[in-house]
Amino acid sequence: MREDEEVALTDPYGVVAAHWDHLHVGPRSAALVSFFADLAPPGGHALEIGPGTGRMTLAVAGRAASVHCLEPSPGMRAVLMTKLAGRPELRHRVTVLAGAAPDFPLDRRFDYVYLAAVLQDVPPRARRPLFAGLAGHLAPGGVLAMDMVTDEAVPDHPEREVRSAHQGECRYTLSSAVRPLGPDLAGVRRVYRTYHRGTLVATETVDGDYHLHRPAGVLADLRAAGLTAAGGSAVAGEVTPLDDKGTLIARL
Repeated sequence: MREDEEVALTDPYGVVAAHWDHLHVGPRSAALVSFFADLAPPGGHALEIGPGTGRMTLAVAGRAASVHCLEPSPGMRAVLMTKLAGRPELRHRVTVLAGAAPDFPLDRRFDYVYLAAVLQDVPPRARRPLFAGLAGHLAPGGVLAMDMVTDEAVPDHPEREVRSAHQGECRYTLSSAVRPLGPDLAGVRRVYRTYHRGTLVATETVDGDYHLHRPAGVLADLRAAGLTAAGGSAVAGEVTPLDDKGTLIARL
């Protein structure tokens, strides 16, 4: 097996890290970034689980005194580190570590812990140990924020193009197909295509699971970890641009 084949198997997000900001930033992304950034206490210390390419990271770092990031994907970490290299005013505030929840003993506590677009990769049975690990890293009165807590139906649709972007002479597209695998689980296939002057020159396919997290189960697991829900569209039911993102805020 060649080295590049091994990376494709062990780092599925890294395979398409270069495409991520082109094709995974939708019309509501700015509102979601603001949701997480506005919760960061000015001058406080934050922990981000799964920062990916760092859209939330840079915004939170603009408010917080420090941000620790745990990202298991080497490809995603490379993009985040490259962005930080171009932001000298933020570099000293952001620590990027290879790691994943819930096994991440950092021997310190944080004022703010957040997970943006992460729960889709977490099986519901793993929520309770995840929340316990996060609670163990929260300072008294600290805030935990997340999204993707929703009662939406399990998605089901054939492959379709969902987003495209241009850069130079290339056009990049993202297509996805989703099939139900259970009451809270779907199988997702994402296909990334690159066209140069209208000719298809590269195709990359990533298969994975998409876990759905229902508010009632999430709230029960938060309580078991000593956390109390304090807001968000997942529990308040208000009409906001982020309703479909299922935002949730909890406090220790």
